Amino acid sequence: MNNNGMLSKEILAVLKEYCGPRVVARLVAGQKKSRAIEQRILGKNKLTAEPNPPADLSMTEGTSFAHLLTICKEQLDDYEYQEVLLLLGNIFKTHGRLEKAEQTLNLVVEPAKQVDSDEYVAEALLKRGELYSIQGKWGRAATDLDRSREIYRKANDKSALARIENISAANLAEQGKIREAENSFLKALHHFEDSDQEWMSGTVLMNLGVIQNIFGNWDEALNYYRRVLPYFQRLGDMNRLAELRHNMGMSYLMKGNYLEAQVEFDRSLGYSQKLDSSVLVGSSMSGKALANYHRKDFSLALAFANQALSEFAKTNDDLRTAEALKIKGMIFREKSQYAIAEPLFQTALRLNEEHENILGYAETSFEIGVLEQKRRRAKAALFAFNQALENFKRIGAGADVNRTIAAMRKIKEKTTPRVSRRN
Repeated sequence: MNNNGMLSKEILAVLKEYCGPRVVARLVAGQKKSRAIEQRILGKNKLTAEPNPPADLSMTEGTSFAHLLTICKEQLDDYEYQEVLLLLGNIFKTHGRLEKAEQTLNLVVEPAKQVDSDEYVAEALLKRGELYSIQGKWGRAATDLDRSREIYRKANDKSALARIENISAANLAEQGKIREAENSFLKALHHFEDSDQEWMSGTVLMNLGVIQNIFGNWDEALNYYRRVLPYFQRLGDMNRLAELRHNMGMSYLMKGNYLEAQVEFDRSLGYSQKLDSSVLVGSSMSGKALANYHRKDFSLALAFANQALSEFAKTNDDLRTAEALKIKGMIFREKSQYAIAEPLFQTALRLNEEHENILGYAETSFEIGVLEQKRRRAKAALFAFNQALENFKRIGAGADVNRTIAAMRKIKEKTTPRVSRRN
């Protein structure tokens, strides 16, 4: 089954559960008949004929999905329809179809208000806030999460409030507010452990591992990851396993264990491809690009970086695009193609600045410093390293602070005039 077929199968399963298998059978049969008639009308028109029509509903195409929603709305009451939309939005998100997921959740928020369905409004806002978070749209994410929090607080739904706390903490971490993020994660963990929600507890523990990785405590981060690995394996959660394996790869990468890092990125990619998630596939490709960069296999690193960019383009993911562009800049820099590397770094820097991603901005500034150092532009290198240092200090990235100081010291030692001690 191809990836679109997998997506269609999951969506049709939801429809069968809510509308019944007969309705689904009629829907699929009607779609096939419609396509057959279209082909007869089009005939041999090379400009418009569809060479390989899909065997079942193409749920990522506008007309098919719109027809699906029409059938749902006709068959279900308002509350069931909203439940279906929430489920479909989650399926699209899992498969990396973020734009389609957002469109689906938009269909919940306003109509649910009209029929006084606060619980559906709150859940849709929470899920949409999470989507905005994935895309680095912090302002929109905060607005939706705050609105959702207000509703859940009135309902005294502690579990939902903890979910919001976890997403908000992840947003803080992405923006470089690491200490605040750590405190929020710990609050969320307390709520989830109290309510025996193993899956969400595992998610927060994984996020705490990411925090430790940023601090430069790589072994401690790996301990968190190994602690939660059995949770996700037991639950068969491929989404979380893909994220976890990627995070483990990043820790091994920072430790200089490049072969182990590559193994973890390969494992992450295996799960990501099964899910057909552009976000996760692209992240795995970025990881593999970095691992091969550090192993000096620049050809393979560039191929993976390009694949990552192709995946991120499908979801308009600026922050992950910035990471892949930074990696490409590093590769061209090592090949002494400075004129190509520089605009790649500058674009990555701009995207991180626009999305207020302090860590990404600092990491890119550091790589620009290395570029200027190779070009023997000491003043420009020190300026870039100083920008990196200020931002690494802001977020408490200890290991990165130390390597930046070491890089600056090396330049100063080379450029500082020495006093002659000869008579």
